[in-house]
Amino acid sequence: MENYLAENIRDARKRMGITQEQLAERLGVTLGTVSKWERGASEPEIMFLTGLAEVFRVSVDALIGFSLKGGDADTEAERIENLLKYQTVLEVCEEYDRALRRFPNHFSIVLGAAACYSRAGTAYRKKERLTMAIEMYRHAIELLPQNKDPEINEVLLRNEIAMCYAQLKDFGRAVEEFKNNNVCGINDSIIGKILIEDEKRDREGSPYITKAFLNGMSDTVTVISAQMTYYFHTKEHEKAIRLARWGINYLTSLKEDPKKRAYIDKIIGLQHLTLACAYDLVGKKTESRKNLAEAVRIARGFDADPVYTLENISFIEHVKDSSVYDDCGPTAVDSLRCTADRLREVASERFMLEFDKMMED
Repeated sequence: MENYLAENIRDARKRMGITQEQLAERLGVTLGTVSKWERGASEPEIMFLTGLAEVFRVSVDALIGFSLKGGDADTEAERIENLLKYQTVLEVCEEYDRALRRFPNHFSIVLGAAACYSRAGTAYRKKERLTMAIEMYRHAIELLPQNKDPEINEVLLRNEIAMCYAQLKDFGRAVEEFKNNNVCGINDSIIGKILIEDEKRDREGSPYITKAFLNGMSDTVTVISAQMTYYFHTKEHEKAIRLARWGINYLTSLKEDPKKRAYIDKIIGLQHLTLACAYDLVGKKTESRKNLAEAVRIARGFDADPVYTLENISFIEHVKDSSVYDDCGPTAVDSLRCTADRLREVASERFMLEFDKMMED
């Protein structure tokens, strides 16, 4: 077997972001000793091998026998992950049990075990597996310097821990964990759900649900806009029509009183404009003109009596007095023009001329 020890020590130290001097201080050896280990001029005694493995959060087995860039530990992690395609989650848990005895500090194996234990604990109501999942997720956080996946981070792993507590019905601990990792409100919905449904703490949970609903509404509008542009670029105009019509119905349904003005009228007008463009591209001129005229009517009506709060919008009781804005322009007419400018690359010349004429009338 090829000896990877010197290379492993050097690579693990660099991955942790510590100097040779810092490593020497942790182990109680000289800088020259660490330098010799990394050059392969000498090898650490067994007591220092154990210390190195503890510092780097890897097994002694892995430190001595396998490259940390690949080798048996990585191969084993990949093999077990693939077993989920044709074995039960409980059978795969047993595979992870065996792998952890050999590679207790390999990030991919520890994280894979955590996810598998969590899945088994949830599906089969096995509390012991959920408890083991929490332990493994905490250990995975310690091993994060080994991680190479940019989508995996400490917040994600701590939220998985919170989910395990929720499955264990330790709702107080779950809420605490979710609150501690509620970056940019990503956990508002689950916090509100647990507080209201499981803890019966309605007053405390309702503001979280309100914020989650509002953020979901905002995200939906953003997604509609991006997806409409995608359909225009791919010339899937019928899909664009369906999406714009759904967007109009969705936003309209959010008004508490359909006859009264609301901030979302400004956005509804933009949906009518993109719908008009899509209708024009499939040759439905009558529908196109109708929606174009509706877009202009809504924009002018909004500017005559603008609303820049969240009043007259359903399900957001706690934030109705909050001020809102968008990045298209200070008025609804400005927003129409801004959106029309973006549509020029896909719209017909005739459609843009008709838009310009309606805006002048």
